[in-house]
Amino acid sequence: MDRVRHKRNYDLHSWTGVCLGMFLYVVCFSGSIALFYHEVLSWEDPNKRIELPAEPVPFNATFTEWVDELSETGDIEFLNYTFPTVHEPYYRGFAHQHLESDEPGGEEQHVNHFVHWHPETLEVLPIQEDGMARWLFDFHRDLMWPTQLGGRTVGRALVGVAGVILMLSIISGIIAHTKIREEFFTLRYLRSVRLKWQDTHKVLGLWGTPFYAMIALTGAVLGIVTILAPIAALLAFKGDQQALIEAVVGQPPEPVGVQAIMLSADEVAKMRHPETGAEPWYVVTHNWGDEGAVLDVYYKPESKLFIAEGVSISGVTGEPVYSATTATNTPGNRLVGAIAPLHYGTYGGIALKALYFLLGISLAVITAFGTMMWIERRLHGNEGNRSPGFYRGLSRLNVGVSTGIVLATCGLLVHHTLYSGAEASRLMWTGWTYFGLWFAAIGYAFFRKDEYRATMEVLLASGAALILASILNMAMMGHTIWSGLWGDGHAPTAWVDVSLIGLGIATIAIAGALPKKRAEKARRVRSEAEPIPAE
Repeated sequence: MDRVRHKRNYDLHSWTGVCLGMFLYVVCFSGSIALFYHEVLSWEDPNKRIELPAEPVPFNATFTEWVDELSETGDIEFLNYTFPTVHEPYYRGFAHQHLESDEPGGEEQHVNHFVHWHPETLEVLPIQEDGMARWLFDFHRDLMWPTQLGGRTVGRALVGVAGVILMLSIISGIIAHTKIREEFFTLRYLRSVRLKWQDTHKVLGLWGTPFYAMIALTGAVLGIVTILAPIAALLAFKGDQQALIEAVVGQPPEPVGVQAIMLSADEVAKMRHPETGAEPWYVVTHNWGDEGAVLDVYYKPESKLFIAEGVSISGVTGEPVYSATTATNTPGNRLVGAIAPLHYGTYGGIALKALYFLLGISLAVITAFGTMMWIERRLHGNEGNRSPGFYRGLSRLNVGVSTGIVLATCGLLVHHTLYSGAEASRLMWTGWTYFGLWFAAIGYAFFRKDEYRATMEVLLASGAALILASILNMAMMGHTIWSGLWGDGHAPTAWVDVSLIGLGIATIAIAGALPKKRAEKARRVRSEAEPIPAE
């Protein structure tokens, strides 16, 4: 009975990984890149290469004038402003406006307004449209799922399902491996290719299990909530999702109906967090211009599992007030608020992100090795009931998908530095380039008809793209690593260039160390005429 149970657990682990292994690889790899959204964002946008001044100039008059101009054209439904930070070193204003139609019976409009002000001159900065950084982040979060097929909701749900599958693989893998103590330290790199993959798969999987389980659980929650929210709204509030949100986080403050002068944004900038002493990050306003206005002032948490810590004050007097939108003291709110920071590693510095990156890449490697081992046993072993041609095709597809997303990601960096089209089309061409390079790598894997050489060559191209992107960026933007780190340049951008060059060299080195073919002494390829043993 123990043997039967063990085989069932092993089969569950194997088939779960094989059936959706490539999908898991894509989610894990893209997640490792999405960790550095803010760093890539400052690298790709020249308007963000501003040295953060020690004391930005007051901007309340400029902000108030902008709000007054918008108010003359229609009601402002949502308004916030952000103070300069290292990665976004400018004042930022955002307003969501409701506009009535000029024609009787015409449709109402909802318009978003963005503006960036220089932290020292308050001049309006040009805004670069969403491109590479947004694509890399959203591809992990919702696969950039087409609007016609359900959009972001469906995409996030699919990523959440990947978290559930990963958790199932972890549990079944732990149960299936009965010699865990020995497997923790077993690395037979002088043996066959299959044993190398097998030992690497086990060692990485066992040592990283706590991290992988956390990522799987938090990813599943972040994705599945997009399915549960409409269901909960349907059952409890007759489909009204806004009513569900208000029931969870509370209703926004009601206006009094009496006009009042708002508290200066420059005064808000001086308000430190009452416990940590942190500087304000951004402010969400409620009922702007009303005596009952409330400002939710958010601070970056210092080593705490929150996206942001909020304090609510009166928008007129600055006195603390209670606001349900910033109530984070209950255990339930703290638990919910910890999920996203845990998943994306935002509760620590760049060193924590680097650790997340290494563990995330190792998880992607585990899934790729798992699929390769499954194919290896059927193509060169005595398992499998399909033709060798089928398994070779599956192997080439696995190589194309696995290396293709690496090439697509690295290629986007070069695409961004060379892009000269319209800003409105930047995101569209980013997508075309991403999938174009990815499908080209898949096609090359089939055309090359040699998975070993295809893997090596696509990785070599990826490493070269990383180095080329850094060189092009420095040449076209007129900065160098030296000026950024030791001169008057932008240090965050310089560190990104250092990382790109380092990763490029590492990728080329890894590609060069890979075998160019399968070891002859271990080769055992079934002939087409050889009978295929039953499973």
